Amino acid sequence: MAEELTVLTNRIMEAARKEAEEIAAQSREEARRQAAVYRKETEEKVEAIREDYRRQGEAEASRLIREAELEAKLRLLQTKQELIHDAFEQALVSLAAMPEAEKAALYQDLLLAAVESGEETVAVSTAEKGLWQRIIAQVNQELTKNGRSGKLQLRPEPAPLRGGFLLIGSNYEVNASLESIVADLEERYFPEVAGLLFS
Repeated sequence: MAEELTVLTNRIMEAARKEAEEIAAQSREEARRQAAVYRKETEEKVEAIREDYRRQGEAEASRLIREAELEAKLRLLQTKQELIHDAFEQALVSLAAMPEAEKAALYQDLLLAAVESGEETVAVSTAEKGLWQRIIAQVNQELTKNGRSGKLQLRPEPAPLRGGFLLIGSNYEVNASLESIVADLEERYFPEVAGLLFS
């Protein structure tokens, strides 16, 4: 099971890396453009500040210059963070738009890895209900074949998900929605993706 999770994590990371590489050039260009805009704005502010405060003393002008430079750096950092978040959002969009066969294989692997009793309820989005009816039937067969209870059921009420599922047990819930998986990956791999996009 741990090996399946590792393989699954690697597949998801590969999709995220692929998506990050596809937008890396665009992101770097946007970051350069934003840096140039912020640099120009900073230079204009610096020049205006120097002129206005020359008579009031160099100490005050220096303080204001540092503030303007810090503001520009913070705006650039915010832009980079937004671009990285956008890369993960694009990965989520790509995962949600995967061909049905690939999506079914991914979901089946995730569900088999998450099942504990084999009698849980699975909550899915309305859009994927038909796909999940087939997946649950296959997973129930697989569980039974392996000597486990194969009584997973699809919850009638849809879950507000873009993809993936919620596995609801008697005293626990596993959030294996695509949103949750990508958010977890974003949190864990943010520095690595930042390195790919801005190195």
